[in-house]
Amino acid sequence: MKKQLPPTSLTSKLLGKSLLLAQSTLDKAVKYSTIPFSEPEIIRPRTAEKFYTWTHYGVFFPLLPEPHRYLNIMILLGTPGALAFDHDDITVGHPRKSATFFSSTAAIDEYVLKAYIIPENTNIQADGTTIALGEEVSIQGTLPNIHLKGAYHGLTFEFDLDVTDQVSWFIKTPIYDHFSLLASFRGQLEYRGKTTAAQGLCTYEYARATGAHGVVSKLLPESYKLPLDFFTYQIINLNETTQLLLTKADILGQPAAYSLHVRHTDRPAEIYTNVEFKVTRYQPEPHVSPSGKYMRLPQQFIWSVKNDADQNVLELSAEVDSPFRYGHGVGYASAYTFTGEYLNASVQGRGYIEYIDVENQNAFKA
Repeated sequence: MKKQLPPTSLTSKLLGKSLLLAQSTLDKAVKYSTIPFSEPEIIRPRTAEKFYTWTHYGVFFPLLPEPHRYLNIMILLGTPGALAFDHDDITVGHPRKSATFFSSTAAIDEYVLKAYIIPENTNIQADGTTIALGEEVSIQGTLPNIHLKGAYHGLTFEFDLDVTDQVSWFIKTPIYDHFSLLASFRGQLEYRGKTTAAQGLCTYEYARATGAHGVVSKLLPESYKLPLDFFTYQIINLNETTQLLLTKADILGQPAAYSLHVRHTDRPAEIYTNVEFKVTRYQPEPHVSPSGKYMRLPQQFIWSVKNDADQNVLELSAEVDSPFRYGHGVGYASAYTFTGEYLNASVQGRGYIEYIDVENQNAFKA
């Protein structure tokens, strides 16, 4: 007998439809993604504010030397109240005072997914100059100079980031802002006595939003959460000067954000919204999360992107070649290899993938 997701409540449907409406009528993400970033003052943790109830800090390295391949730093301060991203099974206490940290590489079977109580287990400065969770991770500095340091399960890493003004807005509305800044990095990872030096392009990311936990002090039942039911976010360093961000997000099974952001170190950024993502082959067995939920994960997939003139911009075929690590919300992160064409030129390389499919996560026999 197949397991079923709890029915979506009327409240959850209204929230989902409201966000879709806001995205379609108020969202200025496309316009501002081709304009240099000029709002560094909004990057604050906001843990004591009334309007914004959660924030997100992220640093993502999509292309590292073997054996690591990638490194992700995913921090949530507060609880979004979203089906795809809440960590109900590890959250303790008031959802606004809970912070979570997820990080992994391809080299280490023991990823980290951990919850912290704010402020007892954290060092979070109101001006944003320090965001530290336990002994595991710290992000320090102000734009453009950011210092990242971390340690868990025998892995240590330390990087200096030089953050540019090339910004990709995933959503820009009066109630929710989410963006990524192109950055270059230099530093190292150490694991099992081996030090790996690394440098290249990465991302520095931030989000702020208002949510239910400004007034609700307990975790929401799944049927009352914002019904974000599919999400994949992928990063590719195409070469030393060009980075691609690929996003597909659905609310109530309807498109919320489909985009390709192209960032350069030497010319203005671009954004395309005529984007198609399709899984062509799934992994043979579903993955099971620590909380016992099943999710079907991709083995092979394709991206197809066209411009406004219906001309091909990007065609990629990809295959996951690294273990999926659980903890990006209720989903997973991994790495893949790809081949294809970008602006009619052949390309190949490696990419980073985040993948959450709530809609089908329990559509398997127990």
